[in-house]
Amino acid sequence: MAASAHTPRNSSRDTPLAESGKLTVVQGLRAAAALLVVWTHSIGAAGSSSSSRQADFFHLAGFGACGLDIFFVISGFIVSLVAARAAEKSQHSAGKFLSRRFTRIFPLYWILTVVVIAESQLGRHPIAWHSVSWLATAGLFPSWSYPSASPILSLGWSLIFEMYFYYVLAAWMAIQPRHLVRNTILFLSAMVALGAVVGLYRPLLIIWSNPILLEFLFGCVIGQIYARNNGLRTPARIMTGRSLTALGAAVLTATLFTGYSTINFEGMVLNGLSSWLRVGLWGVPSGLLVLGAVLWSPAMQSKPARFLVLLGDASYSIYLCTNPTRSMVEHFWRFFGRWGGDVGVVLCLLSCLAVGLLCYLAIERPIMRFFHNWYKQLPFSAKDRSKAAS
Repeated sequence: MAASAHTPRNSSRDTPLAESGKLTVVQGLRAAAALLVVWTHSIGAAGSSSSSRQADFFHLAGFGACGLDIFFVISGFIVSLVAARAAEKSQHSAGKFLSRRFTRIFPLYWILTVVVIAESQLGRHPIAWHSVSWLATAGLFPSWSYPSASPILSLGWSLIFEMYFYYVLAAWMAIQPRHLVRNTILFLSAMVALGAVVGLYRPLLIIWSNPILLEFLFGCVIGQIYARNNGLRTPARIMTGRSLTALGAAVLTATLFTGYSTINFEGMVLNGLSSWLRVGLWGVPSGLLVLGAVLWSPAMQSKPARFLVLLGDASYSIYLCTNPTRSMVEHFWRFFGRWGGDVGVVLCLLSCLAVGLLCYLAIERPIMRFFHNWYKQLPFSAKDRSKAAS
């Protein structure tokens, strides 16, 4: 979720994808994923104070949670390519790779965690302190309990899996950089199999062997397909890509009408009870959607498409700002819902997007630029220092 496909201006854009300018569609998918998550939370905000037709339309109320599965596949795709590229360039890349992931994830996450705590003190954001995981809150580590608890910034639960994926990539980058993606796929697959054999329902193992990790591996496989074909676009690949994109979108959409049990609740992933079902119903079609988009690679040159790419750039900020913004919307629902619950949902969604975009422009992007310059001033190896000196 936290990876990005852009020019190497900063670490949020540290990927090989945009050098060809062909995969801005991945940013469009990130925007769509963020919109889905925000939409679900906006419907939830309306439901806490009034009713909306959207909440009663088939299974729409929690459907947007599938945006997170799209995020996971995209992260596996982009970050595995970033890691492979980093391993090719430097013998000391594991530490640099992790430090870039840390600076990408933690500063904004910590800032918005403080915002949520401040809101709770003002009575705007109730927190069940007894169920908070302080390990997750401080360092995005899995809690020493079962089921695994969420951090104070509740949407941060997904970042626990993100960080675990990064740690495994970095470990193989240090041990056997030439085959780090292959080894990551094999290791995490083995861990998921171990969890299925010995029983997933115990501390730490519930994160380290959770089937939801397979969604990152789907992205890794897509990255390998992309890398081996050098991003070439042929009529056959474009047609295949369009077909897979349509198939993935259709299967995801079908669950809106057929139902998806309780897989939209984070707790059902953190306790492992619905993880396999979620991977099957949402993870597999998300993989098809991302694979299709990568093979298709439309130009994304129209004004709406470019705006979608901008939202994709800001998707991490939009995602993390959703909870604190929703809390403020719920507090002032007398203004948001005065024209009815459905209008309130739209206003809540627009508020989350606006706050997320503002956060991206005013906080996230300056932070990334700061750390980009910091990396230049503090080279990681003797070879890098000699280059900097010259």
